[in-house]
Amino acid sequence: MRTQSGVTHKKGRISLSIEQSVLNRLEPFKAQINLSAKAEELFVCLAEQLENREWAIRNAAALDAHGRDIAETGLAGTEFERI
Repeated sequence: MRTQSGVTHKKGRISLSIEQSVLNRLEPFKAQINLSAKAEELFVCLAEQLENREWAIRNAAALDAHGRDIAETGLAGTEFERI
């Protein structure tokens, strides 16, 4: 696969089982869509969501402490005048 940047990425293979009713619904549109590309887009989105969730879990204590600091001093800190 070549991306817009011209970089070639190695492709892997997986086996998927899709309900026949879903495949039947997509049949009339098979010339208009690339199922592999669409599945890849969904997998990228899923991976990003899972990675973001894991990051938030790993950093929960720091995020909580930062939120408490903001609640106490405001976003700009104590060195700036408040309106």
